[in-house]
Order: sequence, then structure tokens, then C-alpha cells
Amino acid sequence: MSLKNAFAAVLKAMRSGKGLTQRNLAEVSSRTYVSKLERGQSSPTLEMITALSGQLNVNPLTLVAITLCAESGQPVNALLRQTQKELVGLAHDGILQNLTISSGDELLVASPSTSPSSNRSATNALQVEFCFAE
Repeated sequence: MSLKNAFAAVLKAMRSGKGLTQRNLAEVSSRTYVSKLERGQSSPTLEMITALSGQLNVNPLTLVAITLCAESGQPVNALLRQTQKELVGLAHDGILQNLTISSGDELLVASPSTSPSSNRSATNALQVEFCFAE
């Protein structure tokens, strides 16, 4: 599945799953544009993903992560683990600090235990917040 088609499927599923119409999402763009996105005929900008995410009441990263998983077939948890490892590496290399982004070091360096019950609590504790400033 192409990335455009994956985004189309995810956007439509999330919109309909939340009981929203294309007209509801059209508050951030035109209904025609939302329709084009849902048919895979257009690619959204980062600004549009952020605006649509707001209407869907999810973090933009959630919308992008689900799209990537739909496109690749990769499980969401696998993508999150990969992202967590990459964030740890970026924090270790000082890249996050260079961008003046808080790494939440205590969360990024935490390594989940291998027991199932502590995995759940460790997974819940491993959250990263991205702040985009203009």
C-alpha cells in the first residue's frame, strides 16, 4: 500500500470511527480537499496533519504512526519501540539538546523489564512529547 493510500485509509477510518463527517474536518480545510485526502489523491502537509489531528482529537504523531504502520504492515508497538530507541540515540548524541528539545532523560534512558506486567507499566511510562515552536 502506498503512503498516500495508507493515510487515506487511516484518515477515513479515524474520522468515521469518531462519528465525524468530512464537513466536520472541513473546518480546517475544504470538504473537497478532505475528500481528496481520503481517496489518496492528495498528500497532506505537516501543517494539515497537525490541523486534522486536532479535529480528530489525537496527537499528530499518532496519525503519522498509524499511517506508517498501515503502509508497512509493521505493528504499532514495534514502531514505537524503534522510535524510542532512535530518540535515546538522538538524546545520547546531544541532538535533542542542540535543538533545545527536552529529552525527559529519565524516560528516554529507562529500559523496560522483561516481565509482562512491568512491560505494561514501563510502556505506559515511556512517553515523549514533541513541541513544535514557530
